[in-house]
Amino acid sequence: MASLRKLGVWFLLMGLLIVAGCGNGERTEVPKQSVSVVDGDTIKVKMKKKEETVQLLLVDTPEINHPDVGKQPLGDEAKAFTQKLINEAKKIELEKEETKRDKYGRFLAYLHVDGKLLQEELVKEGFARIAYVEQPDAKYLEELRKAEQEAKRKKVGIWQWDSYTKKDGFHVEALKNERNIFVASKNSDVYHPIGCHVVKDIKPENLMYFYSEQEAMKTNRHRSGVKECWSSYK
Repeated sequence: MASLRKLGVWFLLMGLLIVAGCGNGERTEVPKQSVSVVDGDTIKVKMKKKEETVQLLLVDTPEINHPDVGKQPLGDEAKAFTQKLINEAKKIELEKEETKRDKYGRFLAYLHVDGKLLQEELVKEGFARIAYVEQPDAKYLEELRKAEQEAKRKKVGIWQWDSYTKKDGFHVEALKNERNIFVASKNSDVYHPIGCHVVKDIKPENLMYFYSEQEAMKTNRHRSGVKECWSSYK
C-alpha cells in the first residue's frame, strides 16, 4: 500500500510539473516503468491515462523513422544507448528549464539517470550533437559544449565521418563515398555500399546500417549482385 501511495505521489508531481509549469529548475522523479524510449533524444512518460512525449533539451540524435529523412546512420545506436541508460538506472528524474513545449507539442526537459545528465552522456559518446539552443546561458550548455569538443577530438560516433554532422542536422548524402558503411534490408540476405542506387528503395523501417563489411557478413548476409555498386571494391 505504501508503494502505491508513493507511486501516486510521483504521478501527481509529474502532472503538476507539466500542466502547471511549476518548479523551474527542479527535478521530478518518475518511475522507470512509466518511461518508454522513442528514439535517442525522445521519450514518452505515462501518467495515469495520459502519455506525454518528452524531447530532450539541447541535443539532436540521428533519426530512425523520420517522414522526410527516413533512417540515418547511428540512429538505432543512439536509441539503444538511451534505452540502456534508462534500463540500468535506479533513479530517473525530469528537469525543465522553463515552461514551454516545442512546435510539435512535446514537453522539453533535461533527463537525469542516477544523477547523470543523459544529454551529456549522449554527446560524450558521439550519439548526439548540440542543437536547438535558444538561450545562450541555458543550463548545462557549457558542460555539453565541453563534451562535444571532446567527442569531435576523438572522432567518435557521428563525428567519425567528415560532413555528416552539420549545424542544420545530419547529412546521409555526405556518406555516399564512404567505403566502410554498408546497408541492407531486414528482409534481405544481401548488403550494399551506402552509395549504391538501390539503397533509396529500402523502406526506412527495414533499413539496417553496418559500419564495416565484416559486421554485415556476421549477419549471414553477402554482397549484392548489383555489380556497378561494387566496381571500386576488390
